[in-house]
Amino acid sequence: MFPERKENDQKITNVNFTYDKYSGNQFYLAAYVSKLDTDKALVELTKRVGPMNHSGHKKEGDIYLDVKQIDKLLDIFSRYDLKAWSNLPRSSSSSDPSRFLLILSRDDILFDIRWNARFPKTTPPEEDIFFFELYNFFNDLISKETGWEEVVSENLPDPRDNPAYYEREVEWFGRKVRLVPGTGTFHNDGSYGQLDYEGKDWWIEEGFTGKWVLNEEHPTNDLNIPTSSSLTVREDGTLEFELNGESYPGKVSDTRIYKGSAGIILVKELFRRHCDVETVLDQSYEEIHVTCYPDPVPAKQFEPIDVYLLKQ
Repeated sequence: MFPERKENDQKITNVNFTYDKYSGNQFYLAAYVSKLDTDKALVELTKRVGPMNHSGHKKEGDIYLDVKQIDKLLDIFSRYDLKAWSNLPRSSSSSDPSRFLLILSRDDILFDIRWNARFPKTTPPEEDIFFFELYNFFNDLISKETGWEEVVSENLPDPRDNPAYYEREVEWFGRKVRLVPGTGTFHNDGSYGQLDYEGKDWWIEEGFTGKWVLNEEHPTNDLNIPTSSSLTVREDGTLEFELNGESYPGKVSDTRIYKGSAGIILVKELFRRHCDVETVLDQSYEEIHVTCYPDPVPAKQFEPIDVYLLKQ
């Protein structure tokens, strides 16, 4: 179902829209539309597929909209609360892809939806549905025009068709576990979605409690080979990690990610370190690999932790 139609008080005459996918499968589309209050609007289009270098392909040109296409574009705008979105708070950064929309009536700004707007949480995200419609509208224009073949690419998938936004279960450590809807959205199998143990502690459900000690037969590639190490995880989620005679208290992370590393947090005096715990033998905590690396500079640096431990 589409959102309820919302009529605009002022007539839209100009639209400035950009969609920039700048990581992974990169592409870019910018459309400036003028004369929307006539029966033949002008679209000044820029489309790039691939990265912004010699290996990518880019084209700029003009395409005209007929009356039916103008009505279709205006109909997309009418189904969303663009006024409310224009007044959303903004974050200090944006996520990939970056999306921007400016709509005018002559020289008056009607709607200004910024690239870093913080949208309210909906499942699936309503803004993703809106930008899916808007991007595909302009991308369809390119696919039908002669001379644009080099930058023709697939449309965006409909977010409403993504099973990640609905109830689903995965097999994990010998049992079925629910994934939190809206997580693991980039992988068909739910990888890196958040596991939901329905109020139970994930570390108990998975058997991540007890004591592990250094596996001397499985050294790391680190130049500073540890002489001793151990990890003790208690049923209340607190833990004690020891490395080369120095002890670090901490706790397990509150969330657990499907097919991701388990997380532990070490806290001692003025420092706090987040470490990853990977299972060496698939879904079994008999042997674990504990790693902890500093964030890039300018974050505070420290000696990395990289040890293999065996369950006692």
